[in-house]
Amino acid sequence: MAAKYATTADLAERWLCSPDYVRMIIREGKLSAVNLGGWKIRWDEVYRYEKEREKAAVPCLLSDNQ
Repeated sequence: MAAKYATTADLAERWLCSPDYVRMIIREGKLSAVNLGGWKIRWDEVYRYEKEREKAAVPCLLSDNQ
């Protein structure tokens, strides 16, 4: 069975960033996590955050003028 929780190190590797950056996102409230001797992030929360970021990065290709 796959782990239900990711660590900051797991996400840093997945997103090619530092664990400090992941912790900053958590502190800013953009990513929900619990501190159980280290931050644990539910995978469904990871997928929600990634989907939200993906939407924000895609420019709107359709406008009202078309």
